Amino acid sequence: MDIIKRIIKYRQLFIVLVWREFAVRYRYTIIGVMWAGLQPLSMMLLFTFIFTYIMKIHVSAYPSFIFYFAGLIPWTFFAHSINSSIPSLTNHYQLITKIYFPRELLPLSSIATALLDFVICAVILFVFIVIYQIPLTWNALWLFPLVVLLVVFTTSVSLFLAGLNVYYRDVRLASNFLIQLWFFMSPVMYSVDSLGTKMKLMLFLNPLTFIIENMRRVLLEGRGIVLWQMAFVCVVIGVFYVVLTKFFIKIERAFADVI
Repeated sequence: MDIIKRIIKYRQLFIVLVWREFAVRYRYTIIGVMWAGLQPLSMMLLFTFIFTYIMKIHVSAYPSFIFYFAGLIPWTFFAHSINSSIPSLTNHYQLITKIYFPRELLPLSSIATALLDFVICAVILFVFIVIYQIPLTWNALWLFPLVVLLVVFTTSVSLFLAGLNVYYRDVRLASNFLIQLWFFMSPVMYSVDSLGTKMKLMLFLNPLTFIIENMRRVLLEGRGIVLWQMAFVCVVIGVFYVVLTKFFIKIERAFADVI
């Protein structure tokens, strides 16, 4: 809650940082914000080609490319947030050493920009749903608390790694390997329904497994969420948020001296 209060207090600066991050990302590009959907769309086409025409794996009752795209949207948000947040503090060392402001505003502005990309991709997914006449049920409303969980978990991990990167630049170098490993541990190109019990339990240690799997479940399949699983993941992500944000606030006092 301390971070939320600090964001509210410095909300004007936060808005400026978000706008700057968004403008810098798409300045001098030809297709502008369309780049937000280009990566998940290209990965969707790649997965569809490989698992439809080469390996011929059946993943769902609805079109395979929608299955992959629905999983790639939350994953892309998470991966982009991590990639852009980790160097956000060290890249702005001149600003950090000159004036005081809540340091978390820098990685959070990167996350907010990735969230705008997430919204753009979600609109594209909705267009696919309409075109292929996939019926939406009231269970689709579960999508909103799932997005909240995704943002909170992403924020926790991003702040932790960004703060750690100030002291140990190895974090930036190791981030690509970490994200690649995390990708295969998350059900982006497969469903946990097709896995054995032991494998499911292992994968559910990763909160992204619950989030991605249930985003597809409520939106495309019209199925509800298992409430005890939702409660468990909420507790886990809540603990992550409290511990990791307190860790960030504790170490950020020395950023100006270390960076």
